[in-house]
Amino acid sequence: MSATETTTIIPAGTWAIDPVHTSVGFQVTDTTEGFSTASGRFIDVEGRFEGGEAPSITGTIRVAGLRTDNEQRDAHLLSPDFLEGEKYPEIHFASKFVEPLDAERFLVRGDLIVKDAPVEVELEGKVRGVGVRTQTGTEQLVVDARGEFSWGPFTVEVTAAVTAMKEEA
Repeated sequence: MSATETTTIIPAGTWAIDPVHTSVGFQVTDTTEGFSTASGRFIDVEGRFEGGEAPSITGTIRVAGLRTDNEQRDAHLLSPDFLEGEKYPEIHFASKFVEPLDAERFLVRGDLIVKDAPVEVELEGKVRGVGVRTQTGTEQLVVDARGEFSWGPFTVEVTAAVTAMKEEA
């Protein structure tokens, strides 16, 4: 790509995440004694994509929406040992930059705020499609993203399958 060319990965406009059709998954590996892995997802998310030539992404995850399909493990992950869900009910994300890698893929780097402490995260995203939802006539954007980061003694892999709806101007 030349210096005068620009690639718009996220189409112009504001795109609100559709929480019903979005999932944020995780796999946490504890690298301390005993080595263990827990997988799960968050079912209560919201956020926005700002598209166009200066894209940005923000999001909020409510930790009470954590699900690992094991109530005892969920309670432990929400306890003061890990997420401290009562004291810190939300995890926030704000991109620092979104950079095209090619016509469909992009790199996003930003801060994930967990327990009021920022953790720099880098994700690779891919636009799966942009179109009009037949039932409502609303424009929608479908994006997948994945990445990995360290959080103390833990390695956290993140996967997100996001559907966002274009907001009216």
